[in-house]
Amino acid sequence: MRAAMWTMVAVLALAVGCDDDDTGGGGPAPDAAGGEADGGGGAPGDAAPRSDAAPRVDAAPMRDAAPVVDAAPADDASAVVDAAPDALVDAAPVSDAAPDAAPVVDAAPPAPDAGDAPVAPDLPEGLCDACAQDGDCAGLGMGAGCNDLIGGKACVPGCAENADCPPAFACLFNRCIPSGARCDSCAVVGCPAGQQCSEFTGQCSERAGRCGGCQEDGDCAQDLFCRPVGLGRNCVEACVDGACPDGFRCDGGACLPASGFCDACGGCGGALPVCNPINRTCVECGPGNPCALGSVCDLTGACVAPPMGVECNSNLDCRDAARPICDMQRCIGCRDDAGCPAGQTCVENACADAGDPCAGVTCQEGSACAAGRCEPGCARDADCGDERRCNPVTGQCYRGDQRCDRDGATAVCAPGGVCRDDPLDRNRTVCSCLKTDPNDAMEANEDHRVPCQPGGQCLQFGADPGVCIAP
Repeated sequence: MRAAMWTMVAVLALAVGCDDDDTGGGGPAPDAAGGEADGGGGAPGDAAPRSDAAPRVDAAPMRDAAPVVDAAPADDASAVVDAAPDALVDAAPVSDAAPDAAPVVDAAPPAPDAGDAPVAPDLPEGLCDACAQDGDCAGLGMGAGCNDLIGGKACVPGCAENADCPPAFACLFNRCIPSGARCDSCAVVGCPAGQQCSEFTGQCSERAGRCGGCQEDGDCAQDLFCRPVGLGRNCVEACVDGACPDGFRCDGGACLPASGFCDACGGCGGALPVCNPINRTCVECGPGNPCALGSVCDLTGACVAPPMGVECNSNLDCRDAARPICDMQRCIGCRDDAGCPAGQTCVENACADAGDPCAGVTCQEGSACAAGRCEPGCARDADCGDERRCNPVTGQCYRGDQRCDRDGATAVCAPGGVCRDDPLDRNRTVCSCLKTDPNDAMEANEDHRVPCQPGGQCLQFGADPGVCIAP
């Protein structure tokens, strides 16, 4: 999923920046999170439960080179131990390149059984070596540098984007940072066979079971694979002779939940009706189930009394449809005009009548808004030419894939929508949209406060405007 690494930034923010003399940027810092991507990929056939394009983690080759702790000089073995947590030292055999050196692992506990030993990823030699300045990391190539990570300074490679980094690393400020922002991360030392490396914590964990959240096939347990389900991606199994377990239906060879949405917890109810899909536990509050008036939902999913002056922790606590956004722990109606329906404008964080029905209405070239409709506008697809379509209700020409033209000359957004950069693809521009109830994934387009053009679907998380996509 294209949003896979965005959520990782919250964890990586624990790492601070480089020394003042570092020129390639500092350690990780949080950035803005985007939305969720269309997972892509067709449904599997019955006999093909796993994509060849996404090899499983346990298939990763064993590194031939010595792990990072061996890269320190033989006569300074103590520095290696100081710079790396015990978990990293335990996983590192003595380098063949320094047979006369005092074995670093002599002070470590006995190695685990071979079946439980981490399968180390194939990483560049020198990555995560202890360092004092950028020059100590020159062996990692252009852009490499010495970054402050949890546990001490370490060498990391340079990068321009996530694709330039090893698996479970993120490119932040042009440096590849391991998950968890530490060198004892599973991104560095690997995971035992059958487990996966968490991009959030840097810890190994069991692969997700049926309906567990995932980004790719390797995140799922054996005989399961990752496919789009509802607005997310979950682990599912292949149909067996067209049959599936109760509550699931066979769709293109995959057993998908009949409800259209996965319950990673296997069923929640009573006092804990909400499933937290990250740790697969039932909690008291969450999307679709806010707390009672007078309390707010904390980060653990529990309803608690808020401190004095705190009105909300998240949009979930803002129950008034006129004030659906949590901003600085208070509920507001809007941040700008994009948060209001057509004909309204955002005034002091509240939507108010603009006094002009054409406010927020964009018309294609050759048309102008009159009484909220584009005139002369269009009446049929043929009036729009090319590959565009016509919205006969508004008189607007639009694209079936919901893309829009930044200049508004040819393909425009539905009334109230704003043409903006696609947060999931910088090469596209898409229309904004706004649901009446952001927690209702099935809300019809015509019921939105700001709809998409016909045939579009509003992908929205929280109360801020979402983006229109083609289903």
